[in-house]
Amino acid sequence: MSKSIKITSFDAAESGAFGDVLNKSNDAGILKVGLLGLGYFEYWRMYPQLQEIVRKDLDGVFKRLVKSLDTVKIIYPGMVDTLDRAEVAGAEFAAAGVEIIIVFEGTYIPDFITIHALNRAGTGAKVILVNSQTGHDVCPHDDYMATMRNSALIGISQLTGSFRKMKRDYDLVSGEIVEPAIYKEIRCIVQAHIAVRKLKKCTYGLVGHVFRGMYDLEFDTAKVKGFLGPEVMTIQAEHLIELWNKIDSRELESVSEKLFRRFRNRKIELDDVKRSCRIGLAMKKLKEKFNLDGLCFLGQHYIEKMTGAPARMGASMMLEEERFMVACEGDIGGLVMMQLMHDFTGNIPFQAEWGQFDRTHNALFLLGHGIASPELAGNDKNVTLTRSPEEWGFKGSGLNYEMIMKPGPVTMGHFLNVGESWQMLISEGEAIKFPCLPCDEIHAMIKVETPVEDYIRQVLKKGVAHHLIVVHGRIADELASVADSMRIDKLILR
Repeated sequence: MSKSIKITSFDAAESGAFGDVLNKSNDAGILKVGLLGLGYFEYWRMYPQLQEIVRKDLDGVFKRLVKSLDTVKIIYPGMVDTLDRAEVAGAEFAAAGVEIIIVFEGTYIPDFITIHALNRAGTGAKVILVNSQTGHDVCPHDDYMATMRNSALIGISQLTGSFRKMKRDYDLVSGEIVEPAIYKEIRCIVQAHIAVRKLKKCTYGLVGHVFRGMYDLEFDTAKVKGFLGPEVMTIQAEHLIELWNKIDSRELESVSEKLFRRFRNRKIELDDVKRSCRIGLAMKKLKEKFNLDGLCFLGQHYIEKMTGAPARMGASMMLEEERFMVACEGDIGGLVMMQLMHDFTGNIPFQAEWGQFDRTHNALFLLGHGIASPELAGNDKNVTLTRSPEEWGFKGSGLNYEMIMKPGPVTMGHFLNVGESWQMLISEGEAIKFPCLPCDEIHAMIKVETPVEDYIRQVLKKGVAHHLIVVHGRIADELASVADSMRIDKLILR
């Protein structure tokens, strides 16, 4: 007879299974999206050839959606033109567990048929209404049948009125039925839903707390869960220190020497590298032990004091090697933004602070927290291993990356807990070529569209967190869709 597994709380730090931690990955699985393609049965008897024309229009929509939404499974029950067909389609959506229903009207159809299909599918599905037509202009030669083929606006407008009365939310897309832009917009909404869906299944570990006095970063865990999505699990530092004490010396030697040889260095010794790498290895084991999806820590006078080393390089190791998001100073909002940016671009973001403005280049100077992947700089030749520029209780020189963000389009963003909800900052810019400052830190020069001093005035007038997350790539539209899915306000700056 096998021995029963002892189940404890993770705070008990005993071996066995944890009853308050997911002990295996919580994979959300592939997203199911329903296509509700509509036509009105009454028109078929009036214009018999119209039925097949509309069917082909909707089949074309399905094919274009399959191509555009290549990471999801699309459920298309065929054209719905009667209440019975609405019942069948809704039941098929319900059985498949669709989370999004895209509504395309091939002709006008009364809203009760559409709403029946949506209600049969379940009220929890997100709805995207698409106002489409077969050309971008009105053709002077169109007869009445042709106008009925392009009568979706009647039905969609009717639906919006009914939804408003019912207090039912929806997203809206409008355009020509074959133009790529509307499918790109639909894809943006779907990707945002996937990102929010993933966040709701995440558990972030928090070692320490928000840096004392940083009220802008303070958060309510219920509001994080309720709006942004992740569960925040406070982990006592003892859990990290216990793992830190057990790090294998041979593994530590190998990792440290490899890092020390990889980059040019200044003002540091191998022992400085070892001290920081040891924390990195402990962070990795902490992630595995508690099955974490992200990690946030307080370094200053906390981890640095206990371990004699800054935790920045350990966080950078996790970013590069594990593609695992780590933020410092208790910045949970920043951690959420890091995950979103990575999910949308595949690039590793970095956690910075507002620095200075540069009038000549119309640019923002952003200063980091020593946490980033070397890929941020383009290649290893552009990176220096150097001392930690701020000393909060460690031994020796500490360890940090010195590098500047390589040129290219970027997106900047963060969250601010405002009243009962949150505000998402979204801004795009261009990382420009600029000399790497000998400042022992990660930094960037970001050119913006608005005159930079006016831009800064807008930032300060609106009120934002003093942290800023930056990533290579343009994803402002995607982040705006995420904010809508989260039911929070957007602050968009140019």
